[in-house]
Amino acid sequence: MNLDCYLVPSEATESVVAGKTVVIVDVLRTCTTIAFALMNGAERVIPAATVEAATKLMSSLDRGSTLLCGETEGKKVKGFDLGNSPLEYVRDVVEKKTLVFASTNGTKLMARGASAREQLICSFVNIQKVVENVRPDGPELIVVASGMNDRFSLEDAVCAGMVVAKLNELSAGAWELNDGAHAAMALFEKLGKNIRRMLLDSAHGRYLVSIGFASDVETSSRVDSVPVLPVLKEGRITLAGNSES
Repeated sequence: MNLDCYLVPSEATESVVAGKTVVIVDVLRTCTTIAFALMNGAERVIPAATVEAATKLMSSLDRGSTLLCGETEGKKVKGFDLGNSPLEYVRDVVEKKTLVFASTNGTKLMARGASAREQLICSFVNIQKVVENVRPDGPELIVVASGMNDRFSLEDAVCAGMVVAKLNELSAGAWELNDGAHAAMALFEKLGKNIRRMLLDSAHGRYLVSIGFASDVETSSRVDSVPVLPVLKEGRITLAGNSES
């Protein structure tokens, strides 16, 4: 089976992902935050491509059971309930809630991948759960790095490379890798020994530290600390095994 990795999000066009299983990687911070939210009892996350789309959708939902969440340029949108810090998504706040979520990079990519068979939400904190649910005899697999402002980002490329490396090892090389997958795996082999250091050295990590989110970078570096598998199907993200996923 083919395992294709795209390190610039614009390469993962609608026609490329149509009907396939897609692993969405956004380490800082959307996929990390979604994993935290669902681990702490949120019922579902509805990703929106833009802040405007999220606000419009929110107007049609029950305000008592729904939270409006997201960021622009890393900071919580004025008037939103929550931003994009995983540490905000504690059980007392999100349990049994629907979250409408818009972010600069990750949710935009999720919306672009609407034609996929399913999208698996991945970051370092839940990477093993993602890998365990992908098999070389399953559907063709695509791994997409969300990047930063539609450009390459180091942390997502290294995480994508970790996905590829783990899958390649588990399958004893059964996957057919494209050039992007080979490149991502090489980056992981070079930089993956110290995830925390790599995140702090990345442009996105440095930016988050500069605006007061150093603790988010630290949290996002903890491999397999949130062992859940969020799955996006038909516009809703739920935990794997839930009736909606």
